[in-house]
Amino acid sequence: MKKLKPFWVIMTALTLLIIGIIWDNNRVVVDKVTIVNHRLPAAFDHFNILQISDLKGKEFGKDQQKLIHLIKKQQYDLVVFTGDYISEEENLQPLEHLLQGMPQKKEMYYILGDKDADNSTAALTKSNPFYKLFMKYGVKPLYPGQELKKGDESIWLKTNPYAGINEVGADKIPYHLIEARKEFELRYLQQNEPFTIEISHRPTEIDKESTTLHDYRITSLKDTDKEWRHWDLSINGHTHGGQFKLPIIGPLYAPNYGLFPGKVNVTGVHTVKNHTQYVNGGLGVTGPWFASFRLFNTPSIGLITLKTK
Repeated sequence: MKKLKPFWVIMTALTLLIIGIIWDNNRVVVDKVTIVNHRLPAAFDHFNILQISDLKGKEFGKDQQKLIHLIKKQQYDLVVFTGDYISEEENLQPLEHLLQGMPQKKEMYYILGDKDADNSTAALTKSNPFYKLFMKYGVKPLYPGQELKKGDESIWLKTNPYAGINEVGADKIPYHLIEARKEFELRYLQQNEPFTIEISHRPTEIDKESTTLHDYRITSLKDTDKEWRHWDLSINGHTHGGQFKLPIIGPLYAPNYGLFPGKVNVTGVHTVKNHTQYVNGGLGVTGPWFASFRLFNTPSIGLITLKTK
């Protein structure tokens, strides 16, 4: 029996790897995580949140049928869309295909990502194409937040009011939206230690706060130093889970976190000082054409189950 030449061995391995990458990039899995928190109101025990993030204009099957079929198989109580719905072509059709097929029996909220608009508050502008499209299918903007009630108990959803400040500057956020946030905060602060879920596109950094955001909060919004920590759980996207991963090593690169960023603020569930962060890897990709794929990082939607114990 003739031995295969090294060249053909390498070519065969590369071909199989490419086929595997193409197959893996065009399927979707459910990233099921459980968050246990003793502060969670009993009425919300086993409450399920479906997260859809970073579509980036990608289609999964004709008119998103593969993705829609997977979503319809899940049991959930709430849907949150966490931004970056379009690619560089700014085509809204893949998003509309998804929204057309979404079951509309549950509450659904959305925020925008850095690829969608200048900042998170643009979602409230009625002339904004995302506002029109989401509202057409019964998905409401989540700003500045929402109280979810079950009987006499409730949990609170809050957006990150500082999202986008680094991109556009504090002076460009409309005054009436700052006022809306202040009114919401007044009602929120009247609650007795409310269980709070912070939802933003970019990860709410669980281990640190940037100098830019700290200065803006203190000088412009007159917040206290602890204001940014008023949440029990954060649900985020943006990082694609690193997009490229290697076994054992983990993510190779993540936007805003550079090379070998580790997993905190990039992917999965992490808890620091009673604050839990979940970052979903999302569905789409970013980067130049030759790097627009995922490696050992299957596209996913998040299914977060809340438990009291």
